[in-house]
Amino acid sequence: MGIPVHKENYVRYEDQHKLRAEDLSTEQRQFLVNLNSKLTDIEKGIRMEGQALIDQLEKRVKDTNDWLEDYEIDCYMTFHLKEDDPGYDEDNDNILVELVVIVGFGSLKSGRSKWGIADGNDHNTLHGLVKCSMVDEYHCYLYHSLYDHTDLGWINMLRIGMIWVDIKVQYQKFYQI
Repeated sequence: MGIPVHKENYVRYEDQHKLRAEDLSTEQRQFLVNLNSKLTDIEKGIRMEGQALIDQLEKRVKDTNDWLEDYEIDCYMTFHLKEDDPGYDEDNDNILVELVVIVGFGSLKSGRSKWGIADGNDHNTLHGLVKCSMVDEYHCYLYHSLYDHTDLGWINMLRIGMIWVDIKVQYQKFYQI
């Protein structure tokens, strides 16, 4: 289950407009609350791992005898179907969507954490937009990304059964000719 992900490994979506936030059942809402909580924990893990990598890599970049001049750290996350989903195929990767989060650039690398994973900000964009219990919830960055930056919609987010996290470091050296 590595990256890159090939589009033929993606599953077919249900119509994202089939289920509105205000029409979610109590059971569906609880699943989404749990998903947001799990993603909040995942963000903290990614941030902790990213910071440890940055600390190591920054020492190398500052060492004039080291080959390394710069780096980037990316986090690839694939969201997979539950095994009991009607669309699940045991011979397939069953991927609903992939998110790519840049860890080693910007907020973590520079020490500023104003926007992104585990930033402590509420990323709920539903405030005042819908009349449902979600409007007053805290939403982590990854949860917000799933419902606001993909075509999943609530109906497909309810199909998530597994999340695969893959952190990749790109070691960079510039050569002038």
